[in-house]
Amino acid sequence: MHIISTSFFTHARSHSYTLPKVWQAKPALGAFAAINAPTAGPRKELALPVGKHPFQLYSLGTPNGVKVTILLEELCDKYSKFEYDAWLLKINGDQFGDEFVSINPNSKIPAAGKHAMNVREAERTTGARP
Repeated sequence: MHIISTSFFTHARSHSYTLPKVWQAKPALGAFAAINAPTAGPRKELALPVGKHPFQLYSLGTPNGVKVTILLEELCDKYSKFEYDAWLLKINGDQFGDEFVSINPNSKIPAAGKHAMNVREAERTTGARP
């Protein structure tokens, strides 16, 4: 077990930084400055496409997007009634639309949601129990 001396904490508190009463964002620089704003929530109204199946996947061909797609395909193999629609969502600002943020408040992909279906309906459709 490591024991940190109290001098470490005393030194850390002795810096001259003072926490502001109201935080102000500094201008961001770089290629992603326009989309990496330090704010939360939707930035625009944007309808997501919705297919004919109750479960919708919004993703891109990233490693995490591929993992979710593999998981959904495995579910399709195991539960014959489980079906989903997959939609390409490019990281160009569309992830900050109001409908996408309602599915994933962090505005990250992949995101999946059910469309007009609750858990009990999903259970009846797939035969799976939570």
